[in-house]
Amino acid sequence: MVRGLYAAAAGISTQIAKNDIYAANLANVSTAGYRRSRISQQSFSPLFAAEQSPDTSLPGGLAVSSAGLDLTPGPLTQTAGDFDLAIVGRGFFCVRTPAGEAFTRSGQFHLDTDSTVVTRDGYPLLGTKGPIRITSGKMTVDEQGRVWDGDRLVDSLRLVEFPDGAGLTKAAGGLILATGRRPAGDYKIVQGALEGSNVEAMSELQRMMNGLRLYEANVRVLQAHDDSIAVLLQEAA
Repeated sequence: MVRGLYAAAAGISTQIAKNDIYAANLANVSTAGYRRSRISQQSFSPLFAAEQSPDTSLPGGLAVSSAGLDLTPGPLTQTAGDFDLAIVGRGFFCVRTPAGEAFTRSGQFHLDTDSTVVTRDGYPLLGTKGPIRITSGKMTVDEQGRVWDGDRLVDSLRLVEFPDGAGLTKAAGGLILATGRRPAGDYKIVQGALEGSNVEAMSELQRMMNGLRLYEANVRVLQAHDDSIAVLLQEAA
């Protein structure tokens, strides 16, 4: 009976964690380059339940083990902006932050006051030579990622990819941190376009509604176990 209590409690905790992730995905359905968080589950630790039963092979329920990233590309929207860039294929833009390098699929850049190309949060976009600067005010980027300042070739975009998608974590501003990376290979740069979020609103909302129903079901199971324990305590009194 106690095992059932912990299994139901694990189910409630899991659904709360999952719905928080679904809500964050939905909140970023219109964020350029946003990558949807996807959920991994594992068996809930049966330690407490094992104290009540010698059969430790019985499951203790489920818990969220991690929130990985869905690297599926998002849709492209034409903007005609010189500083709007989109990646078709594999790869992430590299930017410099106070905490070190970070990565993004959002190509929503602009010039800051010292002519450096930066993200909307002011982080410099990196090329192979360092932060990219455009002194003429006009930037041209070809499909291979080569960057011109007016008529002068100044750098190439530094793009990376993550071979197995592991070791990725989200940071503020839609940025991604990674423990392992390599130069991107199969890609094409589109200037004057932005990649949208890869969150599908209706699918994410359906996941959230399913999670709510599972949450309510686990609450009912927990209440039923609680009522049963109360009856046993009354009879034993």
